Amino acid sequence: MYNETNVYKNITSHEKREYLSVLQQESTIAFIPTFVYIGLLAMVGIPGNSLVIIVYLTKMTMKPLSIFIINMAVIDLITCLVILPGILYFLLHMWDFNDPPTCQFFFALITLLVMSSALMLVSIAIIRYMKMCHPFKKQVTLRQTKFICSINVFLATVVSIPNGILQGKHSRQTQNPNIVGYSCKVDDSYVGTIWPTLNSGFFFLLFLVASFIVTFCYVRIGCVIRRHGKNVNQMNYLSATTKISKNAEKQHKDLKVTDLRIITHKQNCSTFGIENESESVVEPVTFSDIIDINTETMSSNSTNTNVENYNVEKSISTDSPGRDDFSDNIALDDFIIKQRFTPSYSKHVPVINKHRKQLNRTHLMMLTVTLVFFLGFLPFLGLNVLLAVSPETVASLKGWSLAMYQLFLESYLVNCAANPIIYSLMDQKFKDISIKMFKIKL
Repeated sequence: MYNETNVYKNITSHEKREYLSVLQQESTIAFIPTFVYIGLLAMVGIPGNSLVIIVYLTKMTMKPLSIFIINMAVIDLITCLVILPGILYFLLHMWDFNDPPTCQFFFALITLLVMSSALMLVSIAIIRYMKMCHPFKKQVTLRQTKFICSINVFLATVVSIPNGILQGKHSRQTQNPNIVGYSCKVDDSYVGTIWPTLNSGFFFLLFLVASFIVTFCYVRIGCVIRRHGKNVNQMNYLSATTKISKNAEKQHKDLKVTDLRIITHKQNCSTFGIENESESVVEPVTFSDIIDINTETMSSNSTNTNVENYNVEKSISTDSPGRDDFSDNIALDDFIIKQRFTPSYSKHVPVINKHRKQLNRTHLMMLTVTLVFFLGFLPFLGLNVLLAVSPETVASLKGWSLAMYQLFLESYLVNCAANPIIYSLMDQKFKDISIKMFKIKL
């Protein structure tokens, strides 16, 4: 560390500013890819997140998933409006920075926003896991969802305070031993101590824990979706069998007795054969026979069956009040298919298939949002570990290597612009409402 009184002993303030200005110009040229990247994020993120907030807040039914999406859009919008210009400011003052309180507040705010987004995504993964894998257990309400969002912001604020305290005025050596530049990074008073390393290690541990939770939840959800797909295929097959049997019974009633053709039910219950009149007479298979075949696996308790069938038929109604994305759970459809499916439920096959497709799209959408966030966070985390372990290597970067370092260092910001794009591509309702809003304005 240089003593400021000795550093400027034989150099005037003007010479110092001129020298640091030349270094800043070199850095600014290296930061051009980062400037373009940040500009694109702002151009997409500001209108995109504003649209997400307007649509989900005013045009959509308020649901647990909608509350999380709105909160993340607000976080991303603040990032685009405050963080992105702040990053540009600090990049343009990489050698002559002299405002430690601003640096501390800025880094604390970045940590707050990033951690809030991460906790929101973890909460979404846990809630979706509970709804799909344990649908008959107590689930979160809208009020509880709002409380969870508040807790996430509070925890992120607590975590962000130590990281903000560590930041400040960081000295940077130049080729002139009598001139030292300053940037907004870890304050000189903490350089060489264990606290920056502990801080980086703490965030690395949080990243691992969050990644494990999210991975576990979505893998389990994927297994349930795969199992459900097999059950729906079975349901479609039984529904098709029912239609065939109805047609066969209707044709059987319309024919004269002398013209009856013998209909035989094959072992796989998928086709019906027509035998010649000369062959031995066999009792025709009617619709009631198919019912007996399909209901062999049902419970013997008829009273409970009737009550539960009534509840199931209510539960799969698309007009049920208070229905949300999380209530279209797969386990309930599995329950219908495995325990209570008879030909009388064939009319619900299109409804369940529609719910399945909607649920798969919602699952894939939130999985994509989560992957973009965590994959975007990986380069930032790795470069921060490199900075903590080998600061000399980072300080020696110049030209193209410095440009790539700074570009990947800002990779964690990608989700603030990617999320609106993901919603517009994978949420059909959001897409339709947005198009309708723009058509009205035009």
